[in-house]
Amino acid sequence: MLYYQPSCSLNEMDSVSSAFFREYAKKHEMKIRACCRFDKKLPAEEDTALYFCQTCREVMESQGIHTKSMWEYIDEDPDYVFPDYSGMKFIIQDCWRDREHPEIHKAVRSLLSKMHIEYVEIPKSREDSDYCGTLHFETEKYRNDIPSFDHLSHYGDEMTKKLMEEKASQMNGIPVITCCARCCKGLVLGGADAIHLTWLLSDAYRGREQELHDRIIAINSRPDPRYKQKQQ
Repeated sequence: MLYYQPSCSLNEMDSVSSAFFREYAKKHEMKIRACCRFDKKLPAEEDTALYFCQTCREVMESQGIHTKSMWEYIDEDPDYVFPDYSGMKFIIQDCWRDREHPEIHKAVRSLLSKMHIEYVEIPKSREDSDYCGTLHFETEKYRNDIPSFDHLSHYGDEMTKKLMEEKASQMNGIPVITCCARCCKGLVLGGADAIHLTWLLSDAYRGREQELHDRIIAINSRPDPRYKQKQQ
């Protein structure tokens, strides 16, 4: 049996695309799980849980649940109706947490091609990715200013913003496609024009570009209750 694991982060970013994929899961007769952190009804050993979110994957795999990305499932769906973006150009930002998942890298690029999107590869991509928003960024510029490349939001708002601006500057003004909520929010925090791939696949992006961008800015402006910022 197939289960669909919705992402709380993606729903917070955009309820329209989130609802689209809930309906898609229902049409494909998937059971829809509650939040990965609180759903105690574990699928059977032979079942598979489909996900978009890296955190959901990590939580489910720690519980012994077999997982597969929705990117792969959609790419394998012969009946999926892909929006046509007529050669729109984006940079691909692979997530650091997906560096050991070549199946995701392959599926994502296939999906972009099916939507007629021109994508640009950056040097630190696929298994060499060094970025996951405010969770992880390997930067030489600020190497001596932070204790580690992890949990960057611990180092205060000012330093976090500097780090995200450094990353965003590497995009050279080209819009960026992300497959991770953290990556998307971090790039927007740094001033980049970043979007999540689910928005494109659900056709929830066109005509709502500014609305979605402003939504991410609003989310970024709120304090993250999961972390206590380091006092300067």
